[in-house]
Amino acid sequence: LDFHQAIDDFVTKTCDLRQYELSDANWAGIELVMQWLKSFCSATTQMSTTKCPMLSSAHAIFHGLQESLQEDLAELPDSVPVKLRSALTSTHCKLSNYYFKVDESPFYV
Repeated sequence: LDFHQAIDDFVTKTCDLRQYELSDANWAGIELVMQWLKSFCSATTQMSTTKCPMLSSAHAIFHGLQESLQEDLAELPDSVPVKLRSALTSTHCKLSNYYFKVDESPFYV
């Protein structure tokens, strides 16, 4: 989003790109996706920073990420495109599958 204005200006000045001009709703969608990606980046970084990853810490990170996605889903405005809502719901479901696999592991202490 740092380059929102620069992208809009460039597309507006370039006739061949006018068809790709992003609306305010498009930019709002991009902002939502960026927030979700930052959450996943943070979770990945947390799991990657330890020399000896622990299943218990991965479980806690998964749980935190899952809660974050659940809150994001609950707070989505009605104006959010169906594809974005569906993608976030699918992501939450996939994360839940992994979360429960870790939870069912005989190695979890």
